[in-house]
Amino acid sequence: MKKILLLSFALFSLGVSAQENPVISGCFTNLPDTTSSIKIAYLRGKVLSVKEDLTIKNGCFSGEWSHPERGIFIAYIDGGHTFDFVISDGDVELNGDYNDLQNTVRKGPGHEDFEGFKSLLGTGPKEDQIREYLLGMEDESLKEFLLPQLLPLNPDTNVYWLRSHFWDYTNLESASTLINPFFEKNIDLYFDQVLGHDPDTIISYLNILFAQPMNEDVRKTMVNMATYKYETSKYMGEDKVFVWLAQKFYNSGFADWMSKEDLGKIKEKSEGLATELIGNPAPDFAFDTQNDGRRKLSDVEAKVTILYFWDSECGHCRKETPRLKVLYDEYKDKGVEVVAITLENEFTSWKKYIEEHDLDWVNGFESNFERPNFLWYYYIPSTPKKLILDADKKIIAKNLDVETTMRTFLDDYLAGKVN
Repeated sequence: MKKILLLSFALFSLGVSAQENPVISGCFTNLPDTTSSIKIAYLRGKVLSVKEDLTIKNGCFSGEWSHPERGIFIAYIDGGHTFDFVISDGDVELNGDYNDLQNTVRKGPGHEDFEGFKSLLGTGPKEDQIREYLLGMEDESLKEFLLPQLLPLNPDTNVYWLRSHFWDYTNLESASTLINPFFEKNIDLYFDQVLGHDPDTIISYLNILFAQPMNEDVRKTMVNMATYKYETSKYMGEDKVFVWLAQKFYNSGFADWMSKEDLGKIKEKSEGLATELIGNPAPDFAFDTQNDGRRKLSDVEAKVTILYFWDSECGHCRKETPRLKVLYDEYKDKGVEVVAITLENEFTSWKKYIEEHDLDWVNGFESNFERPNFLWYYYIPSTPKKLILDADKKIIAKNLDVETTMRTFLDDYLAGKVN
């Protein structure tokens, strides 16, 4: 049984076009006495989102379709009785038997093309046959709805060509794109496989994409999905894309669907991360030490400095710190230093942990948070946090796993394989 979702709100509302509206009408026999309406919906993820609810009287219904979207929709009578049909630029008539809805007679523009497409799929066609059929469809609204399932091709198609042509079959100026089940899948494919993971490349192509003419709600959806994608990315350095998106859209007033509180959080996070992007100099700061007085990060001389923000009471830190100590003991004679700065303001537990675990790297703390300190310059929403700096204190990596990627990175960097 399909789930149905009656949406009473959205991130943003869709505008209504001024074109002449189709009328959707029809009659069904053998309807249960409890049936009072037929719902017109579309697939949104794994649920149905209702766009229109048409009242049924004496088995019949009629109503104007006042929405701008065109394409394939689901007629929903109840959980076990649904069927698909096309809304294009013209009236639609649907007639059938409640007990045999799949054989409902569908009349209206686009249905002949749609039935032909479904018949083709039943033959197990090859991709080139599907491509030929879709490109030859007469109904432009249905063609526009179905074409995004294809990837653009030319004789020399490769990922570099595809980055510039990926959206050729998607009408980004149409509100119908938002109800297209291929749209969300294509966004994931575009981010995950086509753009790759070099942040400067991603920003370059996203800048070109968002400069194109685009339906404003489509643009908002793409911005929203891209922001979530790169804010939560596990790939090192892609936080640069999140910072770019925040500065371009959220900190500029574009994201009018968000609350002031949420916008404030994005602004705070993006501004914090902007100071610590890979390739940037690590912001310098002073800190206290147990035996050497007050020092500055820039005073620490090493080929590589691991800047480690932690808390001796933090559960994750208690797992990570011993692993970092094992790595430090292996690499300290190769020019690697650790500067471990605690976020604590009471130091009994911190001192005890240092002694018990023989943390013989640079241990720092802040004795007076009223003066400029590391929290002024670094975004530390949780601990532990790790930044890897070169000899000039430029950030060259961040948040690598101590036992896997950090070890590999240090080996490659110290061997001159990483710039």
